[in-house]
Amino acid sequence: MADFHALRWATATSATFLPAAVYAAPAVLDWHQPAAAVVEQWQAPSVLRINESLLLPEAEALLSKQASRYAVVLGTDNQVSGIVMSSDLRSRQTLAIANLLQLPWHELQVSYVMQPANLLPVIHPHDLTNARIGDLAATMQASGRDVLWVGDADAQTFSGVITSLHIMAATGESVRLYPQVNTFADVFQALHHKRATYPV
Repeated sequence: MADFHALRWATATSATFLPAAVYAAPAVLDWHQPAAAVVEQWQAPSVLRINESLLLPEAEALLSKQASRYAVVLGTDNQVSGIVMSSDLRSRQTLAIANLLQLPWHELQVSYVMQPANLLPVIHPHDLTNARIGDLAATMQASGRDVLWVGDADAQTFSGVITSLHIMAATGESVRLYPQVNTFADVFQALHHKRATYPV
């Protein structure tokens, strides 16, 4: 040990071994931001498109694989016929439809549980220019729907979609919708809804 000498040293605190805490403010929007911030365009790769004849287990697998909370439903003519939320796949209404049709859940098609395009509100792109996210939430509450189409209802063309789930992901606040009645008439209407399709 005669050839070595002690180095100068000091005692270390526990904070020395921890990485420096860096606070990053969450990048969330608020209700006063422009409504265009939560519009998802059809061309966006995040918008999942599925066929209305797809079985529910296959649709559920696709939604899970793409980590998507909803899918736009296309008809046999490749036109938009509705939208299906991931929560709709195993809802009470879906189970009631399966009971009514006397089919097991895994044999139901997406067309039975989707929200038909013609029953959802349509917001014209011009109306979005001065609108705020809070205005979209108020529109959803007033209509009782958690999905809004963006497009021209007269020309029956759509360019995008706004969902309450996307608003919640962007703002951190949920859109409070009042529960819809789950009566036999609702189930019957879901089974026999008019199949209107719209070009993209």
